[in-house]
Amino acid sequence: MKWPLVSRPLSNADIPLYNRYYLHAPKSSHVDPVIVMGTEFEADALLAFLQQKNRAGGTILTTAHALIRATGLALAQYPDMNTRVVGRSVRRFRDISIRMGFFHRKNNEIDLLLVTSPDKKSIEDIATEVWRRLLEAARGNGGRDRDLARMRKVPAFWFRQMMRVYGFLDRHFHLPAVSRLDELRGGSAMVNDLSHAGMPPLRSYKPSRFADGSDSINLTLGPAETKLVMRDGAPAEVKVMPLFMRADHRLADAYQIGRFLGAVRETLQNPERLAITPAAQ
Repeated sequence: MKWPLVSRPLSNADIPLYNRYYLHAPKSSHVDPVIVMGTEFEADALLAFLQQKNRAGGTILTTAHALIRATGLALAQYPDMNTRVVGRSVRRFRDISIRMGFFHRKNNEIDLLLVTSPDKKSIEDIATEVWRRLLEAARGNGGRDRDLARMRKVPAFWFRQMMRVYGFLDRHFHLPAVSRLDELRGGSAMVNDLSHAGMPPLRSYKPSRFADGSDSINLTLGPAETKLVMRDGAPAEVKVMPLFMRADHRLADAYQIGRFLGAVRETLQNPERLAITPAAQ
């Protein structure tokens, strides 16, 4: 049994006033605390970095692994973003963990996995962990897959009652993680890599919020596009990738969100930062 959150919530002095307006707003106000922000970055350096690493052999690296690593580094840089709402209080997570969505081919549906401490792991270690989890899912022999198989057998009525009771307790009380399915509550951030072949160019994207109070931040990477820019007075072609972030105004304002998104963007645009070993940080 693990406690993903610190025992004491943040004090009122640690929460900006306008965040508290959203945090304590009555339900009758129909307040919407969701903030969505989008940007783009020049992806030539990142794609070249991944290509060079993959040519050298070893674990295959993808943009998803880069996004996990960049998000972990940003959460380490801005720990105030590694929080969630419990009741009418804000609590910090003890560690940095990131959920990633992936397509479960065996079950033909979307599933999630959790990468722990991505700020302390190399991008190669992150890739190895993700590929291992994907292989377990493809084979269907992981403990989580057995748990999910049991969940699928629960009748709709009882599934709804379980979600209502669990959701109420999770929203209002500081709970420990007691099962494999509970591990997804261990981090505030989720990432989606939608840069795969077949995706259309993305101009905007608002991800849905998972039915869990720990889903405070979502970062989504879109497919690369060629864009014409001016360099030294001459036109040049560069590849750009869109990056979207969904956040909660009860936890962070637009300034904090922009600063965090900028940190992720800068890391992806300067991929040599991804290769810094944990010992060198």
